[in-house]
Amino acid sequence: MERGYTTIDENNIVYEWKIDKINFFLNSKINFTHNSSEFSSGSIFKDTWRIKSVFDSRENADFYLCLTSDHHELNVKFSFYVLDNKKEKICIKEYQESVSKGERMYYALIKKVLLANEDKYLPDNTLTVCLDLTVYGTSITTSTKLELNIPKHLMGHDYTELYNSRIGSDTIINVGDTTFETHRSILMARSSVLAAMFSHEMIEKKDNKISIPDITPEIFEKVLEYIYTDKVTGLDEIADDLLEAADKYQLLSLKNICQESLSKTLNLENAFKLMPLADRYSAEPLVKFITDFLVKNIKKNNIDIQDFENFKKSHSSLAFKVLEKYSFSKNEY
Repeated sequence: MERGYTTIDENNIVYEWKIDKINFFLNSKINFTHNSSEFSSGSIFKDTWRIKSVFDSRENADFYLCLTSDHHELNVKFSFYVLDNKKEKICIKEYQESVSKGERMYYALIKKVLLANEDKYLPDNTLTVCLDLTVYGTSITTSTKLELNIPKHLMGHDYTELYNSRIGSDTIINVGDTTFETHRSILMARSSVLAAMFSHEMIEKKDNKISIPDITPEIFEKVLEYIYTDKVTGLDEIADDLLEAADKYQLLSLKNICQESLSKTLNLENAFKLMPLADRYSAEPLVKFITDFLVKNIKKNNIDIQDFENFKKSHSSLAFKVLEKYSFSKNEY
């Protein structure tokens, strides 16, 4: 096997700039220009930067990122943001560009929005603007050739064979009218919930049988398939039911692939059904994904108002989360 590796140096700095008595500058009709102190990412280029602010009669407060050292071009990634009264990042703008010496406007804050939210955006009459800057250096590529004797049967293959044959099984699990022959040690290693269940029930019954009443045989078979093979056939058709089982048995990696599957099949017809499901089983990445999907389609007027009203009646907290995200997105800078 031959492989190549490319690495690139990067240096990062987070610069915080506090502007005091900000109400005066935001309300004044006089032009004011301020410069921050100089700062550097510490890269081999010995780059230096500053931020320039401009307050004038226009509706925006403008901020410029200025490269003050003498460089023709630097590859950078950076984001501007404001710290609110809880020290949380808001009004985030991200960029990845090549920058030359000089200045260019990258960030604009709307004055009336800042003034209308003074307690949150301007605590103690102070505006805190931050820059998270990464400067990239030169890339280095190396290659190597590695001869490997790959064995025919890897662990994944062997466990798949064990799952299919059930050779050496030592535990019977009854689910409805279906009986599953399993290997206790494998199930206990993969699921702390099953481990606790086996330990408790088998000590009491003193045998190698256990019954699970609150799951269908079809879904439990998929749970076993994943435990043994790390795969689930036909996942997209059963991902919603399997998400519940993954949460119940604390199979976090299965829970993640169920969320990924559900995100791929998300549409306007099933969004209001999937969001409560994701919330019920604490699938936060999926909740966020569906929230963003709904906000985007509300903006495009793709969602029927009555459908959203029905959703709000049955799931008010989730509907509020969507409306809050929609409201905030309208005020992004």
